[in-house]
Amino acid sequence: MMNLFNKLFKKKKPENTSSASIIEEYKTKVPKFLLDLWKKDGFGKLHNGLIELINPKDFEPVLWTWLGREVENYVPFAISAFGELFYYRKLTETDEDVCMIDIQYRKIETIVWSLTSFFEDCLEDEEFRKLYLREALCIEAIKSLGDLKKNEVFTFTPMLDLGGIEEVKYLKKGNAQVYQDIVFQMTM
Repeated sequence: MMNLFNKLFKKKKPENTSSASIIEEYKTKVPKFLLDLWKKDGFGKLHNGLIELINPKDFEPVLWTWLGREVENYVPFAISAFGELFYYRKLTETDEDVCMIDIQYRKIETIVWSLTSFFEDCLEDEEFRKLYLREALCIEAIKSLGDLKKNEVFTFTPMLDLGGIEEVKYLKKGNAQVYQDIVFQMTM
């Protein structure tokens, strides 16, 4: 597992630390793999800002809004540079998956059947990064607009579902939770 951590953070390590209280609160809700990741590297940007490990407490209200209800065993753990929300679902004692809320098009998709596979397979897969994380646009946006701060995302103006275009000239920076809420309210 140490090699995976080194591989994930080889380009830019998270700069924020996780707290012992968060790890304690989520120890029965997420796999040891994620707890170890939080302990070792905390919360912050991965892959040069393409995705951010988040404090789940900061994004639970967003998740509940998008799902329409609270679900005990669903834990938000990451956001893309464009505000898509990734969350872990503990389905049974042995079954799990990772889902993504595509806020731009109001879709919820199951991405992969294990949290470990999300980090080992999805984030290392060029096609996944292209389709789900908009890697090329993210790289261009960072060059044009600068690095993203904690819980900050690139926002489409106008939103994609309302006719926006995936080009840097239509991007701004904004708070992830605020943007996710605005997109939810605007595209209902």
